Amino acid sequence: MKIIGLHFGHDASITIIIDGKIVVHVLAERHNRVKHSVGLRAAEMDAALSAADLEWREIDCCAVVSTQDLEIMTGLVGDDFAIRPGETKQHPVPSPFMQLLESAGTPLESLLVKGLQKVAELDEERAALPENQRWTKIFPEWQEFRAGRISSIGWLNVFIAHDRWNAGRGMEDIRTDGIDPAMFGNATRLGMHIPVTVSWKGHSVPGYFVDHHVCHAASAYYRSGFENSAIITHDGGDASRNLSGLFCYGQGSRLFTLGPHHLALGGIYRAMGIKLGFGAIGPEGKLMGLSSYGQPRFFDSRFVGNVHDSQKRFGEGPFSAWYRHCLKLAEQAHYDLLHGEASQVLNPISVDMAASTQKLFAEGYLLAAEVLHQGLAESDRGTANLCLTGGAALNCPSNSRLYNESAFRDIYIDPNCDDGGLSVGGALFIFHNLMDHPVDLATAKNNRSPFFGLQWPAGLSEEIFVDAGQRYAVSKPDNMAASAAKDLDENKVLALYEGRSEMGPRALCHRSVLANPTDHGNWARVNGIKGREAWRPFAPVVIEEKMQDWFAGCPTHSPYMLFTARVRSRRLPAITHVDGSSRIQTVSAETGAIYQILREFDALTGIPVLMNTSLNGPGVPIVERPDEAYELFKDSAVDVLYLNGMRIGKN
Repeated sequence: MKIIGLHFGHDASITIIIDGKIVVHVLAERHNRVKHSVGLRAAEMDAALSAADLEWREIDCCAVVSTQDLEIMTGLVGDDFAIRPGETKQHPVPSPFMQLLESAGTPLESLLVKGLQKVAELDEERAALPENQRWTKIFPEWQEFRAGRISSIGWLNVFIAHDRWNAGRGMEDIRTDGIDPAMFGNATRLGMHIPVTVSWKGHSVPGYFVDHHVCHAASAYYRSGFENSAIITHDGGDASRNLSGLFCYGQGSRLFTLGPHHLALGGIYRAMGIKLGFGAIGPEGKLMGLSSYGQPRFFDSRFVGNVHDSQKRFGEGPFSAWYRHCLKLAEQAHYDLLHGEASQVLNPISVDMAASTQKLFAEGYLLAAEVLHQGLAESDRGTANLCLTGGAALNCPSNSRLYNESAFRDIYIDPNCDDGGLSVGGALFIFHNLMDHPVDLATAKNNRSPFFGLQWPAGLSEEIFVDAGQRYAVSKPDNMAASAAKDLDENKVLALYEGRSEMGPRALCHRSVLANPTDHGNWARVNGIKGREAWRPFAPVVIEEKMQDWFAGCPTHSPYMLFTARVRSRRLPAITHVDGSSRIQTVSAETGAIYQILREFDALTGIPVLMNTSLNGPGVPIVERPDEAYELFKDSAVDVLYLNGMRIGKN
């Protein structure tokens, strides 16, 4: 069975699975070069189909998903592309939610939302606010849309729901209420989708709108290899409207929605990043790095809870209450209150607000995990497994605290747990949960690989080698790994480009910049090459079987750079953050060339660790094509580029 997953929101993506196996994943930003890009285009659709050796007419089913409140820009694909929600022809799986709407006489169209259209209609003053301004940056066709030249169809935020879900429940209320046994029935398992028909190139494909957070849950659970698992999805969606995440449970091929947790942690974290001067695009990652410079002096356990707890305790939303609290304590302690500009991020108030917000985030997640673990145990569905997903699962220090302190023993996080993974989850949800195909552990292992980007023609690399031969030293080493290790031992900064690109936002060693971790100067040096703030830390890659000799406090298997560890050696200053931590990636033979490079570097130096960061410039996505890697090499202070086994070195 051939299923295509189409995610049209920010971090838009396409995934094709055949009989449950992922065969290709295309992240739109890697192709149109706009970070966190909104919407899909015909070129990206064609590229994905070509990589899978398929035509559109051969697709059996289509999953459609978007970011909360973001309509689907059908016109970006082309005038002949259309999605018609609510059509029930050719759909073998019933939709209880559609049946409810029909019995209530509620037109589906009345529930569809168009958040970008609302932004387009704002006056200039409100459109200039950071939260609105970011859409103009990640949606390049903004002006055409504003002028009415791009067609769209609204997205569906709401699906089937239980009466309890909208009862204003705080976290302790959720704990006390427990999990209604009905949540393990077909109502919620089959209630998070509606039928649609997707037409393109003269052919119609049956498909489904699938709930945003259910797609997150499916992306993690069906790749985890767990026979059963608790699942927490969370991101920056509006917690007051049940859009910030779900508690779910997976068993075999079935995925049950247990209800919203109403957490506002993602929204608080993002808002604090903006307040401290990190801008509206990607402030969370910078805040995570900054938090290690401060102390959580403003933390107060009264703020641990969800959006309803905040309203009950403080009479206002979570972030406004938290921010006012931090400022009040800072003023009482006679801090210099200056913050909010890039030049002020290392001020004591900034670093302590970051550290306090990080602790609030982690404590909130720990409480949510405790409530879910208890609820499942009381429902005779107790499990030691936990899947974390949604953009909030990119928070490595929090993930490690869950690993070390929660009642769950095994934690799986998908490599593209941000919205880029929604197309994966949508396709797997249809195949397993709706079509009831069993989860094969070998297939789950295949799907855990992050390397499903496009395979670029060898001719592109050959053209680069011809040009490079006129400018640089070009060679094909007999032992590429040994050559790269020697360069790194000589303290050269190395760019590594290999095969198919990785899923998700993290550099996983097919598109990476590598450096020697023993030279503290490489911290500032590589930040300079990347055009990043000098205080921002770097992550290491380490041979998996030697991980415990060098790091502690996180899973020994951490292939996606999603956990923070404690550095055990003083020999790694370039990758050791100011608090002694590091966001590690463990590497095995399955990762690719980096494994042999590490082995050779270990043989030379006795250190199986390297500094690793993404192969991209400031504010732009990780490179996708070989010519993009070459252009970055030419325009930067990177010393050596290893491109599909060839070495290009600057004189």
